[in-house]
Amino acid sequence: MDLFEKAWPFAESRDDVFTQKAAANKNRLRILGLIARRRCLSQRQLVLNTGLQASTVSNIVRAFKEQGILRDGAAIEAERAGPKETELELVPESVWCAGVALDALGHRLALVNACGHMLAQETLPPGLPADQIVACLAERIPACAARAGLDPARLGGVGISVPGVVDSESGTVLISRSLNLHGFPLREPLERALGCPVWVERNVACGAYAEHHTGISRHRDSFIYFLLRTDPDHPVTFGLSLVIGEKIFQGCNSAAGEVDYNLLTPALTALKSSRRQTPDGADAFYAAFANTLTGIVNLLDISCVVLSSNDDALTNERFDRLSETIAGNLIPVPRRRFDLLRSSMGIDGIIVGSAQLALHRGLAARLNQPRPDSPARTRATSRPRRAAKS
Repeated sequence: MDLFEKAWPFAESRDDVFTQKAAANKNRLRILGLIARRRCLSQRQLVLNTGLQASTVSNIVRAFKEQGILRDGAAIEAERAGPKETELELVPESVWCAGVALDALGHRLALVNACGHMLAQETLPPGLPADQIVACLAERIPACAARAGLDPARLGGVGISVPGVVDSESGTVLISRSLNLHGFPLREPLERALGCPVWVERNVACGAYAEHHTGISRHRDSFIYFLLRTDPDHPVTFGLSLVIGEKIFQGCNSAAGEVDYNLLTPALTALKSSRRQTPDGADAFYAAFANTLTGIVNLLDISCVVLSSNDDALTNERFDRLSETIAGNLIPVPRRRFDLLRSSMGIDGIIVGSAQLALHRGLAARLNQPRPDSPARTRATSRPRRAAKS
C-alpha cells in the first residue's frame, strides 16, 4: 500500500498491516499532499478527488488549521449557486527547510518556506574534504537561516542531493566519483549536528522530483529524467532517473539509472572526433545522442523523457530535431505515444528538488506531532471532577 498514493511521489509505506490509525494517517497525508502540490484548492475539490466523506475532509482540514499548517485563502469564483468556496493554502511560516546540492564544481544551499518559495541561497566552497562536509553544512545552514530571519525551531529538515549512488534509506553515499566519497555516512552525523531530519538522494532523483512536483512533468505518472550537463574545461556528464507510477525506481543496489559510459559510446565518440562548439560538431553529437536515447526508450517502453541540460548548443532547432529523430526511430508499436520534453528549470531543478523533498517529508513528519492547543485536549483537561460519594 502506497502511503502517499499519488499525492506525494517517491515514498512508500513500510507497513502492510491495515489499522484504523494507519488509514486515518493515510487520508491526512493524501489531503495535505494534494494541497501542497495545488492539485486541489478547496474542501469540495478534495472531496471529489479523494472520494472521502465531506465530514472526514472537514475534520482533517480543521485539524490542520489548528496545527497552524493550513489557512483559508482567497475566494474561488464559481457560477454555481451555494456557499462560496475558498482556497486552502499552506501557512508559509509554519515550517522551512533547506536544500543542498553537493557538486564538485561548487556546492549550493537554498532555504524554502512551506509554500516552496525560495527564501535564501548561497554557494558553498567546492572541493571540501569528506571530513569537512558535515561541519560546513552544520555551520552554514543555521547561519543562512539567521540572516533570513527564520525561526530555528521551525526547521523541518534538510534534503541533500549527491552525484553518484546513494542508499537513501540509510542516508549513505555509496559511491560518488566526482566528490571522491565512498561509503560515506552523511545523514546520521548531520542529523546529530542540526537536530532535525536529513534526507539524502541522488542528484537526478531530486531533479526528477522537482520536475514532477512543479515542472514540466507534473501531469506524468511515468517518465525518464535525463541530465546532460556541460561545463567549460570539464567532461560532459550524464545522469538518468527512472520514474514509474510516480515512484523512483531505485534498483537492487540503489544504482538504477547510473549511466554506463559504454551506453554512450557513439555520442562520446562523436564528441571526441569533432569540436562540439562548432555547428557541425554539435549536430554530430546530438545525432549520436538521439540514437542512445532511442535505445533507452525502446528498452523501457516509456512514453516521456524530460531532458534537463545547460548546453547552449542545444538550440530549439536541435531539440526539435532530437525529438523527431527519436520518435522516428522507435519500434513502431501500435498506438505508441512518445514525448520529449525540455526542462524549464534546467540543472537548477536539482537544488529545487532537494529542498522540495525535504519540505514535503518535513510536513509529513509534522502530522505526527501533538497539537498542544487541541480543543479536544482542552475539554478533556478542563472537565471538572465529580465529587466523591460519601
